[in-house]
Amino acid sequence: MKTTVKKVHIPRDRRIIVTSDVHGHCKHLERLLEQVNFSGKDVLFIIGDIIEKGPESLKTLRYVIELCKEYSVYPLMGNVDAWRLVMFDDDSAGNCDRLLKYIVHMKKHWGACFFTDMCDELNISINASADVMEAKQRICESFKAEFEFLRSLPTIIETQNFIFVHGGLPAAEVDSLIGTDAFSCLKNDAFMDKDLSFPKYIIVGHWPVTLYNGKIASSNPIINRRQKIISIDGGCGLKRDGQLNAFIIPDIDSTDFAFASYDEFPVEIALTSQEASANSINIRYTDNKIKILKKGEEFSYVQHCTTGYCLPILNSYIFGVNENAACDDYTDYRLPVNAGDKLSIINKTSKGYLVKKEGISGWYYGKLKTDMK
Repeated sequence: MKTTVKKVHIPRDRRIIVTSDVHGHCKHLERLLEQVNFSGKDVLFIIGDIIEKGPESLKTLRYVIELCKEYSVYPLMGNVDAWRLVMFDDDSAGNCDRLLKYIVHMKKHWGACFFTDMCDELNISINASADVMEAKQRICESFKAEFEFLRSLPTIIETQNFIFVHGGLPAAEVDSLIGTDAFSCLKNDAFMDKDLSFPKYIIVGHWPVTLYNGKIASSNPIINRRQKIISIDGGCGLKRDGQLNAFIIPDIDSTDFAFASYDEFPVEIALTSQEASANSINIRYTDNKIKILKKGEEFSYVQHCTTGYCLPILNSYIFGVNENAACDDYTDYRLPVNAGDKLSIINKTSKGYLVKKEGISGWYYGKLKTDMK
């Protein structure tokens, strides 16, 4: 797949809304746009990974297609979107085996995938590799519009003051990337850590923002004004505490940025205050090996292998045993909370509450009251 660049001129006095990594969470996207009062006066960028790793890939894609018909909407290609096209276009026997394994994996971990969404609509059952080829032929005939839309997505969109791309840019000069391997832009891991800087703001998704902070788990967009890089992936659907972010630019010439976010966690009200912890860790999947020091019924006391930091972790977050033990993204950060604060409840335990306050995850050990609104 080759890099394509689209040039777009954004008129002044139009608000720009940017989201990314919807990952088949149609309801999240719908609610987020309602929350920011999205209208025909706005310009919306969806910077990749529209499908997969969520419950409604096909529905989400169709929703985006309809948005494009009615509003000023500019979707871009993501690495997951591109991989699905590459996998679908390969008709070799070996790829049919890989696709079947992929379907089994996705249904186990996410409950569905783009391919099975289409199969379900056509009442097709996939039980063996031989079923895959026949299913692909029927899907090609029935979902031409959806595939044409996906194939049309640009890798990069450049405007007067902002450049939008899913993963990042390997070079500052956008036109020099035309025709190169698109995956260098689509899967540009940890883009903000590469100490690159640009003449225009680069807005990216792909790499969940919580992965950049080893102390505190924040799902909020990160703005680096020196590098002119803005990273906005809130980990929607992928992280247990994830959210879908909308990054808001009031005007094409403005850098007075804001953001909003949506998740589906229940909200309760803190009745007592607590101070933030002096020290904490944010274990991320990029460095999640642990040593179990003491196994408990609800929590286990563990040591993070890289840092030597010790903490209790919910057993439901731990997988693997002995030297292969690891955990999902996890933090022991105690949030600063004032009485009356609204807290999103991620997990209730016998020792306290794993919550999120204003996009930051951590622990609350006080009392709660259900928010009736």
